[in-house]
Formats: sequence, structure tokens, C-alpha cells
Amino acid sequence: MTGRGGGAKKELDPEQLMKKKFRAKCLFRALGRLVMANAHWLIEDSENYEGLENVKRRVQQAMRGKPKKKQLLSINDKALLNKPANERTEQEKKYIYRIIGGLKCFKRYPNHVKKKLAAVTYFKYYGPCRTIVRQHQDAHALYFIVSGEVTVTQMVFDELLQQYVSIEIGVMQSGDLFGEVSLLHGIPRTATVTTVGHCELLALMKEDFKNVLQASVQKQWDEVKRAMSAFTYFDGLDEVARREGCIVAKMKSYEQNETLLGDGVGVANFVYFVLSGRCQMIESIQVVVTTRLGRDFYSLYDPYIPPDESEQDLDTKYFGAYNNRRESRDSVESTSQRKSIERKRTESILKNSSLSKQSKHSEGNKGESVQISVDGPEIIELSASTAAVPSTQENRVLLDPTEQGRNSHRMSVIPEAIVEPLPQNLRTYFMQVCIFNPGSSFGFGENMRDRRIVALTPVDCMLLPKIWLLQRNTANIWTRIQHYLDKKIPTKKDLFKQFVEDRRWQEFRDQMVDDVVSRSNTVNWTSVHDVPYSIRMEEMLDI
Repeated sequence: MTGRGGGAKKELDPEQLMKKKFRAKCLFRALGRLVMANAHWLIEDSENYEGLENVKRRVQQAMRGKPKKKQLLSINDKALLNKPANERTEQEKKYIYRIIGGLKCFKRYPNHVKKKLAAVTYFKYYGPCRTIVRQHQDAHALYFIVSGEVTVTQMVFDELLQQYVSIEIGVMQSGDLFGEVSLLHGIPRTATVTTVGHCELLALMKEDFKNVLQASVQKQWDEVKRAMSAFTYFDGLDEVARREGCIVAKMKSYEQNETLLGDGVGVANFVYFVLSGRCQMIESIQVVVTTRLGRDFYSLYDPYIPPDESEQDLDTKYFGAYNNRRESRDSVESTSQRKSIERKRTESILKNSSLSKQSKHSEGNKGESVQISVDGPEIIELSASTAAVPSTQENRVLLDPTEQGRNSHRMSVIPEAIVEPLPQNLRTYFMQVCIFNPGSSFGFGENMRDRRIVALTPVDCMLLPKIWLLQRNTANIWTRIQHYLDKKIPTKKDLFKQFVEDRRWQEFRDQMVDDVVSRSNTVNWTSVHDVPYSIRMEEMLDI
């Protein structure tokens, strides 16, 4: 067949046509699955609807009770982050840099690294209970958590069950990243990461990681390894354990007079290892000051400290239970004797009542009967006259019987907690407990009540999870360190004793100076204005 242009029209092969249709069908299905998977963040566009022609949409927007939480990335930003990196323009890259540069997960990197990340990162969304990476699989990307929460699990062989079980290592939240270990060392995935709820991530592919982020991650990795090698505690760890330590470790820097731990500040369940700088532990004590005959007397006020136990207290505490048991046994014996006496008395009354019962029936007198229960299933009926026999216990009618119901009242036998008022002349003082130098460690679980750790100079610390350390507790080293700190750090009573000694020495010094000055005949015209300002500014004044 000849066309208008003079050339023959080439007919398509039926097999190729079928392949083309099948490919289009597969692409359409993949697009549908992609839309269904990302429906959670795609529907947020209705929150920013400003159209006027769709009345139904406007009514739904007006009737919506509570607006959604403001998203870190808008739907346009996510669509732009899904665009292939080689198709993004310079203007789009600058816009992405402004958007993701302020995210929590990118704050650790310098600006030139953020610009490179903005050009190659992709947006990923995962619904609840979705597995992002699986253990022992090959690594293809590094992930930054923008919003949401994920759990990290690991398959470990259980010797008792003789099978592999999944244990939870930790939880990652917004601002964390995962997947860098496999990319950095070229090894399979070391753990499985599963989403808890709706999670939004930024993915960095393997090739882009080598070009952009490998040098920065390697620098951080080497910094943690160098910090761990400075402590002899980690000499016995193998290469796998060291690698896990580098994953879970945190590097923190603190300025002067900044609080490291205490007063609700600090990373919970982490152990601090001081790399550089000096910090001090400060404890607050409350002292009651009483003035008698012109002299101050001090007493420690702390309701949490138990009083000292004397020998009498110990005897009451540890042998009181035996005495109570003996008293209860004596009371049981006396109760049994009393019951036997009452039983004999009841039997005699029963005999008398049986003898007088016939005479009363013959006389025609009808008495009111009373029922008494005596330690058994039998019920003895007594007449009104015999029920009036006096007994050892006094019987009283508390409430008259009534057919109408009464409201129940509960009388508590537990006394209410009495809040004692604070004593007068109560003052709070801050005492320096100890100083931590480079190479020190704290946060093992020692007592931190009324205590805080403050930096004296700029301090750098390495933080490791306490649970990770306890899992590798070689020779029980971490428990021994905690016991050592509890024994060596002075208690509140020791601090109070030191406080009183310092006060007595200060009073003695001032009295000695006053005595020497009073015996001198010369007049001292020196005033505080004669002291240089530099000295006066450096003096420690007791407020």
C-alpha cells in the first residue's frame, strides 16, 4: 500500500503491540499503587484549598473541627523532592536548600554539604508498620527521618529456645539518620528498621552518598572511635562491638556554666564520658539557722534522710515481729478459753429453758424468741426472759431497725497526711561536691537528688546508652564504677559537716582579726575605696 508521500506504511508487529499495551498496563497499575501508598500526604492539599467553585469542598473545610498539624514540608516541596536530581534546575536546588537546610536532621552538617544534599535527596513516605530496611540485605540508600518514629530490631540467636528471636535495640525519631554503617563499610544491613506510624524520610542513594556525605560521616566515625580508644574500658571490645558503639554514641559539647546533667536537663539513660574540660557537681542543702546568745547554730533540714537507728530501734524493728506473734498466740489462747466458758454457760441456759418451756406453754404465755449462733451450724432459740441473762460484753443498739434503706458511709481509719510547715530561718546553700576532669565518667545511676553537674570550662563529652554498656559488662566493670561513685561522692550529711566546719572557721577568723585590731593603738584609716577594683571584683562574697 502506497501513502501520499510515496512511502510504504510500516505495520506494527502484533507481538510488539501486545508488549507495548502490557507495559502501559503495568505502568498504570504501578501509578495506582504509588498513589494509594502516598495517599496520606497527598490529601493534605485539601487543607490549603482556596477555590471558590467547589462548594462541597468549601463546606467540608468549614465543618472540619481541628486543623492538621503544620507539616515541615508542603505538598509542593515533596513533589519537587520526588523530581529526578538531573532534572532539577539551579533555582529549584536553591529553594530545596532553603527548605531542608533548617531541618533538624541536617543541622549537624555545614552549609556546603547541605547544598549538595539538597540537589540529590529524595522524599520517601512509609505508612505504619512498614519495613524500611531489613537485616542482612544489601544497602542501597541512607535515610534521614523528617517526621515520625521508627523502631530498630535485630535477630539474635537464643540459646535457651535454640532459635533466632527479634529484640528491640532502640527507637529513632525526627532528626536521626540510619543506614550509614552499611554504606560506609560496604557490609549488609546490621538491623531491621520498621515504622511505628506515618513516617516521612529523605533518602540519599548509594552513589550520591559516596560523592557527598561519605567524608563527613567518616570524620564523625573516626571522632567516636578516637574517643572510645581514650578509655581503657573499651579495649576488650571486638570490631563489631566497636562499630555498634560508634552507631549509638553521641558527641556533645557544652559551654561554660552550662548544665550537663540534673534539674531535668541532660540525656536520660546515657552515660557521660568527659573528653576535655572540667565540670563540677553541685548539691543544694537546706539549713535551719538558730541564733542563741549571739551565736549561730546550724541544723540540717532534709525530710528524706531517715534518722539514725539506735540499739533500741533495731530491737523494735527486727524483734518486734516475734513479740507480736507471741502476743497474738496468747490472745488466741484466751479467746479459746472464753469460748469454752460461753459454751458451758449456753448449755446450762438451754437445760433451764427446756425445763421451763412446758410450764410456760401450759400457762399460755407466749414469749418472744431470740436466735443466738454459737460457733457452729446449730441455732439455739431462747425466750425473751432467758435472753436477758447478763453477759460479759455490753450490747448496744447503734441504729434502730428500719425497712427503708440507708446511705452507706465509709469511715477511714487511715489518718490523712499531715503537711508539716517549713521551719523558720530556713536557708539554702550550694556546695561543691566534686570535680570531674578529662577521663571521668558519670551517669551510671548514682544518686542525683538535689544535685546537678555544671561545666567549669568548655566541655566535650561522649554519651553512650547505659543499656548498651550493661550488655557488654565485662568483669562487672560498670556496676563497680557505680558502686565506687556512690561510696566516694560525699553524702548530704558529710557536706553539712563540712559546711559547719567552714562556718566555725570563718567565725574564728573574724573574731581573731577583730581582737588584733582592737588591741592596736594606731588608727586604721583604710576603707574599701582604697582597694583596687580588680581585687574587689575577684573577691568571693558570701550572700
